[in-house]
Amino acid sequence: MKDDLPVALVPSGVKAELFKSMGHPARIQVLEMLADGPVAVSRLRDDTGLEPSNLSQHLGVLRRQRLITPSRQDGRLFYELSCPEVSSLLTAAHSLLGIVLQTTRLTLSALDESARETAVR
Repeated sequence: MKDDLPVALVPSGVKAELFKSMGHPARIQVLEMLADGPVAVSRLRDDTGLEPSNLSQHLGVLRRQRLITPSRQDGRLFYELSCPEVSSLLTAAHSLLGIVLQTTRLTLSALDESARETAVR
């Protein structure tokens, strides 16, 4: 689903609601599970360990943001990502966190080295 809207036309409040809808570990876990294709609700429940009512609430949040779509196959309810960009966003977040972690490690390493040099003096 390609969107040619200029960035300035998407209000920051709308973007914040998108990120807020993804702001729970269970919802991130569900989205990551769906990255490889449709998954039955029963498997989502089993693999997340969430109670059915709790899972239903999380799925509802993701549905309302149009991040996932439901379908029925052989009487079973499945969910899948609404578009590949959802998976791309998760991948980008993973990369960003790796960079932040590496930067933090370098900063801590430099501080540790500085503290050792000070202790030796």
